[in-house]
Amino acid sequence: MRHPHRSQITALGAAMLLLLASCGSPEEGQDPAPAEDAASEQPTEDTEGAQDSEEPDPASESEDPGESEQPDESETSAAPEDEDQDQGDDAASADFSTDAQESDGFPGEFTRGEEPNHLVEIRSGVHEGYDRVVFEYSGDGTPSWRGEYTDAAAELGRGEPIEVAGEHILEINVNGPSWAPEDEPEDELPAQEYYERDRGGAFEEIFIQGPFEAHSQYLIGLDQERPFQMQLLEEPTRLVVDIANEE
Repeated sequence: MRHPHRSQITALGAAMLLLLASCGSPEEGQDPAPAEDAASEQPTEDTEGAQDSEEPDPASESEDPGESEQPDESETSAAPEDEDQDQGDDAASADFSTDAQESDGFPGEFTRGEEPNHLVEIRSGVHEGYDRVVFEYSGDGTPSWRGEYTDAAAELGRGEPIEVAGEHILEINVNGPSWAPEDEPEDELPAQEYYERDRGGAFEEIFIQGPFEAHSQYLIGLDQERPFQMQLLEEPTRLVVDIANEE
């Protein structure tokens, strides 16, 4: 029997050692990339879709639609320029005249309603072409009225002369406003008083007297006989006098 030569055995062992060295474990032979880096460099379509779906919906985060659609308070709370210009009133196109004017059926056609009328406010305003004076009443009655120019005015009942600033006086007689002496209203304007004095408009002052036996008288002092027009507005009851302020 032939045995291998010693030199052959040595060469075979060296070859086996080389083979074992080339077949080392992965941990010793290479350094694999971390899983996180690989995922961040090559995102899949599924991860992109997930990212899109996680974005917040603007509509879901907004306030209640009922609150967000409310108008700006500064727009809704703005008051009209003239609260007495309503019911289709257009004084600028009305017929002004210096002739006497009165309501239908004056002096007797007036109603007192369940709550008697009494004067509670006087106000005035300047507009293009005319000044407006408003006499406002409480109650639900309807007064009758007459307006005309007069050379002189006298106190109701006593007949004593009344001094009113201005060369001419627009006298307004009103029937209807009244109150019971034992139940005088607290909000009624005092009689025998001057109002709206030295305001620099078409008129110079207003003097109020009455009621006296359901009759009142308003005197408007003017520098000249200016054309005017009158009307009665409702809710609340208002007697409106427009006086031309242009020469």
